[in-house]
Amino acid sequence: MGASPGPPADPSVTWEERHTMSYKYGRRAPKNAPALRFGSFLQSGAPAYPASEDYLGKLSNWQMLGNDVAGDCNAVTWANTRRLVTAWLTAEYYPTQAQVWEFYQTQNPNFDPNGTADAFGPGSSADNGMDIQTGLEYLQATGGPDGVKAVAFAKVDHTQIAEVKAAMAIFGGLWLGVNVLAANQQEFNAGQDWTDVSGSSIEGGHAILGGGYDTGIKFITWAQETEFMPSFWNGVVQGNPLVEEAWVAIWPEHLGTTGFEQGVDQSQLAADYLALTGEQLVLPSA
Repeated sequence: MGASPGPPADPSVTWEERHTMSYKYGRRAPKNAPALRFGSFLQSGAPAYPASEDYLGKLSNWQMLGNDVAGDCNAVTWANTRRLVTAWLTAEYYPTQAQVWEFYQTQNPNFDPNGTADAFGPGSSADNGMDIQTGLEYLQATGGPDGVKAVAFAKVDHTQIAEVKAAMAIFGGLWLGVNVLAANQQEFNAGQDWTDVSGSSIEGGHAILGGGYDTGIKFITWAQETEFMPSFWNGVVQGNPLVEEAWVAIWPEHLGTTGFEQGVDQSQLAADYLALTGEQLVLPSA
């Protein structure tokens, strides 16, 4: 099922405004440092995933959280991810705008959300986006502004759709890094799914939360759920893949769930973590 036109999920943004707005990006080029690989510790006997699923669709009122004025898409993806995980597994908590800015400032320390384009604010040189992997490293080492640390994180091979669907079935969502075509903003404003539009150039790098699939991969961006069609998911423009990064973050809430227990080879995860970091992986009590 594709995205259909209708009022945006963020009640502060009207449908008329959505047709005329230009949204922001903010994903830096990936640093491609060594990382865990989800496929390595995916349990061979993991439960079958459903033919189609929409984990995002069970929630409404997704928020813009500043990504209409600043390049904070990766911080917004953190907030959307924490909302999704807590809503499904514990009690829903949606990080605030202040917390999104706080996480954004971990890679943009001089950024002032109340500043101007000439003085450290949105659109200034202090508004410089984020690297996804660096952000995940921070969330594991320090924790997010909500006080929760990621247990670990791993790359997902987005070219293997079975692996993508298994990751969503276990963790509920994927942290995605994509290259957005100029035509995709037009598709978004028209309530259309995103495709690889011939002749359209890459406009910017973007971080978003993927959280479902049927014909394509469902995701949240700019406070609205929409979908990548296969042409986008598999697309390459001038040598650049449109989907460039896919990650899973393991949060404390995942531990002890049926999906985690049956889908993750915990011995292999621990061995991979030790090989990568030289340290033992500590799993908090579920």
